[in-house]
Order: sequence, then structure tokens, then C-alpha cells
Amino acid sequence: MGSSGAGDLTHGITSASLCDAMARLHGHRCHAVGLIPARAGQVTAGAAATVRFGPRRDDVPDHDLAAAAERAMADVPEGAVVVIAAPDAPGEAVAGGKKLAALEELGAAGVIAWGSIRDRAEAAAYRSGVWALGETPRASGDLLQVIEVGGLLTFGGITVAPGDWVYVDEAGLIAVPWDERAQVADAARSIEADDADAVRRIRRG
Repeated sequence: MGSSGAGDLTHGITSASLCDAMARLHGHRCHAVGLIPARAGQVTAGAAATVRFGPRRDDVPDHDLAAAAERAMADVPEGAVVVIAAPDAPGEAVAGGKKLAALEELGAAGVIAWGSIRDRAEAAAYRSGVWALGETPRASGDLLQVIEVGGLLTFGGITVAPGDWVYVDEAGLIAVPWDERAQVADAARSIEADDADAVRRIRRG
């Protein structure tokens, strides 16, 4: 399956060319690496609907992931990608088959979990693109909980803001300010074309 919720904006670009295009506009880091797709070859893009997990506390009200994601998605453009940041707990899943299916039914174009998921084989069959740092068999309901919806997320050396246009392929994730997405994508396509021309010249000697 190709791109999820990406539309024509992703045509002819990669995370590498987007990263180069962003470097022409901004001095900050925009890429994170290490995410693994549930389905090989998938590309996912859309407006970031942000959800942050933290260590569970008995005296802090819990937030169901689907309800939290629905709130986050209401504040960003249609075709949102739910971006989840979890603390360093690789053995605990922030979502599994049922929760991921619920997010898809809410209209999410994809789910990016900076943390672990479970039921990855099941998620591979979903329409939406699912990404995570790894897989674990253990649910995390007694250890992790949603602690913030619609806030800034920091992970992998970058900051993702709610509504950022996020693009992820097997090389990495790129976060682009929403209002600059078309400009950056156009620049990335130009970079891809220039690189292809350079390779042809190299091949010709």
C-alpha cells in the first residue's frame, strides 16, 4: 500500500529530500530516525495530532487513548496523523490492535508511536500507516497513561508541534510547519530532480 492520508503532496519526494529542503529554510533539526513500519514500504503523512504518555499515577485521571486522539484530531486539519510520545519504556505498549483500529475508525490517516506497540502483524493489514520504535507483547495500562493532549512533543532530537505536517518513510520522520508544507514539498521535488540528473551524469561518465 502506498501513502496514507498523504494526497498529492508526497508525490515524488522522500524523507531525505524533505530534510534537505527544510535545511534551506530552517536551522533546526527536523528529522527523527528509528521508526519501524507495520507494513513494509508504507509512507504516512498528515497533520500531527499530538498525544503524550507518562508514567501512571493513581491520583491522576486517566485519558482513554481513543478519546484523547479524537480531541487532538479536532484541532488539526482532516486526515490527521496521531503522533504519540511515550517515556523510555520499550517493554510497554502504548497501543495494540484494538486501540489502533479505534484510531483508524476515528479517521486517523496514520499512527506514529515514539514507543512500542503490540499486534504489529494485525496493524499491517489496516488502511492507515502504523509506525513505532518496536513491538512488545505487554500492554501498558497499569504503567503508562495519557498525560497531555495537543501539546508539543519532544523525541528523537526534534520537537513536533500540533498541526505540523509530518511525513515518515522507512528512512525517517520529518516535521514541517503546516503553513510551509507545500513550499517544502515543492523544494523537495526539485531536489529529487536535481539528484536524478546528477546520477545520470555520473553514470554517463
